[in-house]
Amino acid sequence: MEGRVPPAAAESTDDPPPPPPQPLSSDDTKETYIVQIPRDQIYRVPPPAHAKIVESYRNPSRQREGCGGKCGLWIVVALISLAAIVGIGVAIVHMFFTSPKTPEFSVTKVLVKNPPTSHAKHTHPTYEISLQAGNPNERMGISYEDGGKASLSFKKKRIGGGEYPSLSQDAKDSTTVQIHLAGSNGALPSEIEKSMNDTKSKTPVSLSLTIDVPVKLKSFIPKSQELTVTCDFKVSTLASGEKILSQKCDAKF
Repeated sequence: MEGRVPPAAAESTDDPPPPPPQPLSSDDTKETYIVQIPRDQIYRVPPPAHAKIVESYRNPSRQREGCGGKCGLWIVVALISLAAIVGIGVAIVHMFFTSPKTPEFSVTKVLVKNPPTSHAKHTHPTYEISLQAGNPNERMGISYEDGGKASLSFKKKRIGGGEYPSLSQDAKDSTTVQIHLAGSNGALPSEIEKSMNDTKSKTPVSLSLTIDVPVKLKSFIPKSQELTVTCDFKVSTLASGEKILSQKCDAKF
């Protein structure tokens, strides 16, 4: 009779039991995932400085609140300072790069006193000449300083001389100037002597008046100049009742 194989349960129970399950370490629990995002959906985070600029544009009211009234005051001060600088610059340019207009002169009257006569031929007459002096400058006054000289000539021969009076003119002002000239030593030209004593003479007399005077231009920055004036004029006679027939006056700095 064949022998039977004993069942598995009948095997020996002397084998050790299986070890308990060990807990998983942290390395075993980590998993890596790869996520792919389309490139057009990737957004970059701007630097902090750029973020502040963007925030200031989004909330301009915060800037105004933080600045308060001080910003307005500083803006006003800056504008006033800028206007002052521009004004000074314009004045300097106007003064140094814009030529001032020269004064305008015209002879209005000529009077001879103490003319020589047949009884006193060696006397020296005096001449009183009236001028109209005008300042054509709109924003610049003119001051005629001391030391001005004036002389009267006939055919380039000096027959009288004296001082030009000091005076001051505002812009666009006109003044009547009286010049007193003493007769020069020596005999007078015969034409001048005849014109002084002959009221019926119809021969006009041509004379020349020259003026040299220091002037000061009164503007934002005062400026000194030397003014030379030459007036060539013709009178009907040098006796009483003379009349200015023609004239031409030139002035230059």
